[in-house]
Amino acid sequence: MIPARCKEIFSEKEWDELVDDLSLPPRQAEVIKHLFFGRSDKQIAQEMQISVAAVRAHLSRLFSKFDLQDRHELVLYVFNHFRQACRATGCPHCR
Repeated sequence: MIPARCKEIFSEKEWDELVDDLSLPPRQAEVIKHLFFGRSDKQIAQEMQISVAAVRAHLSRLFSKFDLQDRHELVLYVFNHFRQACRATGCPHCR
């Protein structure tokens, strides 16, 4: 389920399509959702009931996968990817 704040950015369908398009495993997708809230590694770990080290491992894999440097670049990358896909399909949100 998409957190309420994230719903303001993505519909459930848009999020599912984005996750599929980016080939995100479920836990990595969940970490990204929390980044859209601006949560810290510790807060993400608490929410997901995993260690801070596990959160950082997920982030590290995401940074490597998309050739990014930090969480801010990751959020921008994901949102930009969504916008590009939206524009390509003529989505009314992206006009």
